[in-house]
Amino acid sequence: MLSIRFLDWRKNRQRKHYNRLHEMRVFELIFSTKLAELGVQLGQFESINVYCFADSNKELAYDESHAAGEIKILVAYDFMNFLELDSNQAKFEAFSDLVKTYIEPALVEYSKFSAPEISSYVEEALHEIVKRNYEIVFLVDKTPRKSPNRKKMAILRGIHRSEGFQLRCEIYNDKGLKIIDRLLVEEVGNEIVYARFLGNLKWVDDDLIVVSSRTSSWKEEIVVR
Repeated sequence: MLSIRFLDWRKNRQRKHYNRLHEMRVFELIFSTKLAELGVQLGQFESINVYCFADSNKELAYDESHAAGEIKILVAYDFMNFLELDSNQAKFEAFSDLVKTYIEPALVEYSKFSAPEISSYVEEALHEIVKRNYEIVFLVDKTPRKSPNRKKMAILRGIHRSEGFQLRCEIYNDKGLKIIDRLLVEEVGNEIVYARFLGNLKWVDDDLIVVSSRTSSWKEEIVVR
């Protein structure tokens, strides 16, 4: 899949800054996925990575890494400007400006589509972020899954927002009413980091669910009463 990333490339940041670098990731994922669905490809390249140096003296530069399948864009932008914004709407607007300034010209250069076509696809992909309410919500482990007596149903739901990732277990009774909504995991919004929690949900019996990781020792039990 086409990958588009903005990377903070300034050195010696405070640690609390590094703990927030994931906050743009949900925008990047939705945008990249929608462009791929629209058929946008970059020939021999698979990714566009924008390196933000936070240096007003840095000149815009492009570099191609054929071995890595990467188009590198070196820019003066300070990633901290994005992190200092206080709402999803403001962050989305900043992300849109960055895309149109740096990504759209690269797509025109390296894809098979014309400038008007790319402009239309970029707008559609950006609109997808708003359409999804700035979040990615997905079901985990082929849920919903019914209890042995078929009277309850469990859903394991992943929610990726700018603020981070949550894994929740929702239980419904035979009338379709939600009786439990349990937060199991809170993690940074990076799909590589939270992937280890995207494991299995198992009904042990009619009153007990175990959710466990496929790749680590993590697990949680939910008692259903």
